[in-house]
Amino acid sequence: MSAMTSRTLRCTSQAAEHGASPAAATPRQRRLAKNKRQHKEGLEWRQQVLEEPATLSPPPPAAVGPGLSLSCPHFEACSGCTLDSNLDTPPVLHKAKAFFEDECGLGSFQLHTNSDSAHSWRQRARLAVRRDGSGRPVVGLFDKGSHAITAIPSCVVHHPAINQAAELVQQALEACAVEPYIEGNGSGQLRYVQLTVVDQQAAQPPSGGTGTSIVAAPAVQLVLVWNSEAAAEEEGSEGSASLAALSALASHLWQLGSQSADRPPLLHSVWANFQPARTNVIMGPEWRLLHGAELAWTRLGGADICFGPGSFMQANYAAMDRCLQVMQEHVPPGSVVADLHAGVGTIGLSLAATRQPRSVAAVEINGQGQGSFEHSAARLQHSLVAAPPAGASDGSSSSTPPMQLGYHVAAAGSDPGRWCRNATTVVCDPPRKGLEASLLRWLCTVSPEQGPAHMLYLSCSFASLRRDATALLASGRWRLRHAEGFLFVPGTNHIETLAVFERTAGASKA
Repeated sequence: MSAMTSRTLRCTSQAAEHGASPAAATPRQRRLAKNKRQHKEGLEWRQQVLEEPATLSPPPPAAVGPGLSLSCPHFEACSGCTLDSNLDTPPVLHKAKAFFEDECGLGSFQLHTNSDSAHSWRQRARLAVRRDGSGRPVVGLFDKGSHAITAIPSCVVHHPAINQAAELVQQALEACAVEPYIEGNGSGQLRYVQLTVVDQQAAQPPSGGTGTSIVAAPAVQLVLVWNSEAAAEEEGSEGSASLAALSALASHLWQLGSQSADRPPLLHSVWANFQPARTNVIMGPEWRLLHGAELAWTRLGGADICFGPGSFMQANYAAMDRCLQVMQEHVPPGSVVADLHAGVGTIGLSLAATRQPRSVAAVEINGQGQGSFEHSAARLQHSLVAAPPAGASDGSSSSTPPMQLGYHVAAAGSDPGRWCRNATTVVCDPPRKGLEASLLRWLCTVSPEQGPAHMLYLSCSFASLRRDATALLASGRWRLRHAEGFLFVPGTNHIETLAVFERTAGASKA
């Protein structure tokens, strides 16, 4: 039977199952058939990926006219992206420009982008593992508006290493006979995978200025989200068999993804996350390192940033790096910085590395970030001792106390007066819902003598930023000095917005 005949019969069968003739296939059935054709046509490229994991890039996008274009073969079926063209002018940009230019009178509101920002930008991805309509295990995303799985082997927004690692998982599923998760009854073994690019160059420990620099290709920190408890109750139990399957899968992946004579390693580490609950929450509370290094690193805003698999990280490193550079321009040297909603402390550590603040206090409700912050802070302190920043060797450094870097596991709104005590600059990077009511109220009512002189608000939701900014300005305590946008998630109606406020009354703090 020819491939064309086989595909035709499959499409006919799917249409019949849904009570429709082949000629009257639904849009979803046509999308699935198109996706399967693309999947088959991409097999040869995907095999080449596995042979050269360190160097191969995705197929180049088709030539496009003015404006950024996605040009992704999976766009019609995949739920990951919502915009296919004019990515640098998403609809929300017009609302942001109207607010900042017309209502706030700031002048021109700019969105940072470049010609390369639409492709290969995503350096952390979470992909589902399910069976497709034909019963085949698939690593991918859900179809738009459904929980039917779509393979996305040629995703153009993924870093090439993520596509390569996802294909490695795809092959291992079949080789190890792993059962994908079944949402209907909560059975199955592998629910999701998380893939994060690790900068192997930043992962090298500081050498103190001696030795040669090691140039290493990016590798992937792989998390297997397993449908079981972390510990089996007894040997021979169902849980024990499940953990044995997990161990076999992880070992198979590690062997395939390790360094060989003709290629560098594709995998940095393999982790297990245990999620036995029947819920839409992807990750569970328990983690286990199965293979590789515990610490992962990248370099952002002039600082080496350590992160773990459970730490929040921006997926677009290049856009975040550019955003950090802009934020640094608005923080005076010698500031006392309170970094709220800090994650692993990326913003505060970047300011510590470049602006010589007297102290940085990071506040984050998710305790997963604390260990990462402490590793990053230790490396930063070591580098500052080995190579003091420019201007710190004029003889005055001996009388200057060492920079204080601290981390507090707490909600930013739990006690704003405590977290921001003596701070001259407050950084807020809240989740999509915006500032907690208690934090916003404190910022709107704190006296000039007790409150910070500067505030940098980085928002992932323009709607919540507009609400909070309106309240801050109406309080009379703040004025908006600067705002600009960043294209963190090309292909969606989303921009990251930085708003810089300064206090309107009282003497500035030193």
